[in-house]
Amino acid sequence: MTRHAPRKTESAEALSHRQQLSDGFLQDFRADGYAVLSQKIAGESLEALRTEADALIRRFTQDGFRSDDYWHFTPAGTDAPVLYRIHNLENQGSPAATRLYADDGPLHPMAVAILGGPVRATACAMIVKLPGVAAPVPWHRDRTNVPPHTVCNLSVFLDDSDVGNGCLEFVPGSHLTPDAEEAEALQARGPVRALPLSAGDIAVHDVRIAHASRRNTSPRIRRSIVIEFAPADQELP
Repeated sequence: MTRHAPRKTESAEALSHRQQLSDGFLQDFRADGYAVLSQKIAGESLEALRTEADALIRRFTQDGFRSDDYWHFTPAGTDAPVLYRIHNLENQGSPAATRLYADDGPLHPMAVAILGGPVRATACAMIVKLPGVAAPVPWHRDRTNVPPHTVCNLSVFLDDSDVGNGCLEFVPGSHLTPDAEEAEALQARGPVRALPLSAGDIAVHDVRIAHASRRNTSPRIRRSIVIEFAPADQELP
């Protein structure tokens, strides 16, 4: 069994922010490896994120823009590339997305409370599941080289998400399994839980958890902005 470093003492800042989160949420996150904060982004903030997302997708699909940050695949038998992820949103002219994880933004205090101390954002990307063509995301674990409960992803959903358009699916508790455990083996052992969400919800998951999503077979797009948070003083491997 992999040994992990003991959890650091919770900071005064984290204790203050933790009052905004329910005990049930924190218990679910620590036990299952994921939890949901419902309807945390709404109104003008959500619309601004959707407007930015629309512009970034059009840049690829209509304007023909290509870069290493725009991940895509070409389905067999076609010559039409399908966009599925945009990395480094801070470099894409996306101020609404960047504001999400700023020190005075809505996600930063959540991450402080969840991880129990000062944090920094280490990645910001947009997941895109285009209607009818988006491929499944295979079972995987984002990282296994960090202890449980120390690095997490906060995903802001811009659209309603269900099994039909490829919602997230998790193996609860798999963040606590040894580093060498393969995600597919964890999925086979189960149980597997689908996580339908509404636009404006935030899904929080430990980077160690086994998770995946199915292809989008619906006429509805599914977009989310995912931001990884780590302790401010921790260098990630």
